Amino acid sequence: MGQFLEYVKMALDNIRSNKGRSFLTMLGIIIGITSVVTIVSIGNGLKKDVVDASNEQNNTVTVQANTEEVSDPNCITGDDITFLKTTLSDSVQSVSASTTTIGSITTRKGKFDAYVVLTTPDYENAQYTDPLVKGKYFTDNDVANSNMVCVINELTALYLFGNTDVIGMSIELQVDSSIQNVLITGIRETSEEMMEAEKQYLAMGMDKSISLEMPYTVSNAFGNPVDGFPAVSITANEKDQASRVAKNAVQVLNSRHQNLGDTPFIQQKPMDFSDMFGTIMDGVTAFVALVAGISLIVGGIGVMNIMLVSVTERTREIGIRKALGAKTGSIIAQFLCESAIISGMGGIIGIILGAALTALITALGIGGIKAQLSFPAILVATIFSCSVGIIFGIYPARKAARLSPIEALRRM
Repeated sequence: MGQFLEYVKMALDNIRSNKGRSFLTMLGIIIGITSVVTIVSIGNGLKKDVVDASNEQNNTVTVQANTEEVSDPNCITGDDITFLKTTLSDSVQSVSASTTTIGSITTRKGKFDAYVVLTTPDYENAQYTDPLVKGKYFTDNDVANSNMVCVINELTALYLFGNTDVIGMSIELQVDSSIQNVLITGIRETSEEMMEAEKQYLAMGMDKSISLEMPYTVSNAFGNPVDGFPAVSITANEKDQASRVAKNAVQVLNSRHQNLGDTPFIQQKPMDFSDMFGTIMDGVTAFVALVAGISLIVGGIGVMNIMLVSVTERTREIGIRKALGAKTGSIIAQFLCESAIISGMGGIIGIILGAALTALITALGIGGIKAQLSFPAILVATIFSCSVGIIFGIYPARKAARLSPIEALRRM
C-alpha cells in the first residue's frame, strides 16, 4: 500500500511540474465525458417528458382484433360499439373507433386533397384531439341516418374559406368517383404548435393540411361502406379502472363474436405505448452518447502520446531506478498510475462540467428540455475515463519498463 501511495505521489508531482501539458492531455477526456453526461441527461429528460405525456392518457385503452386468429380485422361493428357503450356505461367516458380515407374538396378557393376520418360521435373527445371551439359534433342520429355532416379544424377552415365563421356552410367532397355536398357543423381548435408545424411543412413544399371528421356511415354514399373497425378506443372514468374496463370489453366482444374463434380480440395495455416510447428514447440516447464517446478514444490517444513523451524525457530516471534494482512491474505500475490519474482527473472535470451544463440547459429551458442527470451514466463515465488512462498507458509503461539500464544511462 505504501509503495502504491508513493507511485501516486510521484505521478502528482510530475503532473504539477507540467501543468499546461497535463491539462491539454486531459482536454480530450474532459470533452468526451462532458458530452456523454450532457447527452445522456438530455435523453433522460426527453424520455421522461414523452413517457409522462403518454401516461397522461393511460385511462384510455385499446381493444383490437387478434390478427393471428381473425382473418378479417374489420370486425368491430357499429353495433358492437353501441353495445359496449351501453354495457360499460357506469365506468367509461367514451367508446370510439375510426378509419380513414382520402378525398378532395372543392370550394371557391380551389381544389384540395383531403384526409377524411370516418368515425363515431365519441371521437369528439378522443385522445390527442383538440377541443371544439364552434358549433357541435355530429350525433348518433347523424350516424344512424348517414347525414352528410362534418367537423373541421380552424386551419382547414382558413384554407377553404379564408375565415373560421363557416358553421352551416357546405363543401363539395369527392371520394373516388362519388361527389357529395357536406354541411359543416363544428370547428376544432388548431394549436399554435400545429400552426408552426404547418408553416414548416409548407416551406418544404408539402401540400396544405386539409382534414375533416364525418360519421362513418356516410361511406355508403361513396360506394365503399365501412362494415367495421380494426380496433376500438375506450376511455375509462378513472385511470385505475382502465385495465378492468379493457378486460370487460374484451370479454363482451369475444362473447359477441364467438364464431371468429376463442379469443378474437385482445387488449392493448395502457402502458405499452409509454414503454415503447421509453425504449426508443433509450436507444437513440445510447447511440448519440456512443458517437460522442468516440472523443474519449481520441483523448486516450492523447494520453498515450504524452506518456510516450514522458518516457523519453525520464529515460535517465528510469535507468537509475533499474540500476538500483527496481523491478519491471514497479516501473509499469508507476507509469500506469500516472496515466490513470491524468484521465481520472479529466473525467472528474468532465463530469462536473456535464452536470453544470445539464443544470444550465434545464434552467434556461432551451428547447423546452428538462435535462435529468443520470447517476449510472456518471458512474460509467468515471470508470471509463480511468480505464482509458490504464488501457492507453499500457504501451508507454511497458516501453519504459523494457529499457535497458545501461542503454538508459548511456542516454544521459
